[in-house]
Amino acid sequence: MNALKFAFVACVACASTLAARAEMSAQAWLRHYYLNPQPAEVPRMVQALSHQGYFDESAETAVAIGFFSTVFAQNPDRVDTWLAGFRSLPRNHQRLMAAALWQAGNPRGAPMLRTLSQSSASRTEIQQLADLPSAPVARTAVLSPSSMNLQWGAFLASGDRKYITNVLAAIGTGEPGLDEAARYALAQNAAAHPRVMEICQAELAKQPTGAQSVLRAALEDAAKGHPQS
Repeated sequence: MNALKFAFVACVACASTLAARAEMSAQAWLRHYYLNPQPAEVPRMVQALSHQGYFDESAETAVAIGFFSTVFAQNPDRVDTWLAGFRSLPRNHQRLMAAALWQAGNPRGAPMLRTLSQSSASRTEIQQLADLPSAPVARTAVLSPSSMNLQWGAFLASGDRKYITNVLAAIGTGEPGLDEAARYALAQNAAAHPRVMEICQAELAKQPTGAQSVLRAALEDAAKGHPQS
């Protein structure tokens, strides 16, 4: 009996460890995708992120849309195959994928949004969005922390500096809370990604005075390893 109990506990511990590793793997895949793009992993990782509740985290929704819209735009020939797997996702996660498709300029995105909006409390707003021409993330104005997170998601998919410079361009525009959010996000990402640190350091001297002070503070926070909110 004791041996059976030990085996059961060991199995539970092993399963918990594997689940934790899977969660780390899926989110690490997204956060470092630009370093080693693996589009073949998209179906599996989307299912893992959905199962883990990543898409339900309000702070990650715009990051996910920015990320997947960029991956979809990079791989238009794979989208039809990926869509078949998205049908098994919860409806709100399907809607997130549809929003990413719309943002990517894929013709499937708008009709998917309209269909999936039927069961949403935000039906009117989603349908109005679907009726608008989509704009790539790179040309989406940064007016809020949410629209800023679109840029971060696109950066994680591509490593392209233009998404960082879009965030920098939003500093000093007077949008409520945006400078503080930009400082925190720049510090957090510069601490986690050497490429972000490199881009920010290269851009520092090019920024207007107000933006320089925010960016310099972010770099100082990143160097300490604990971004300040």
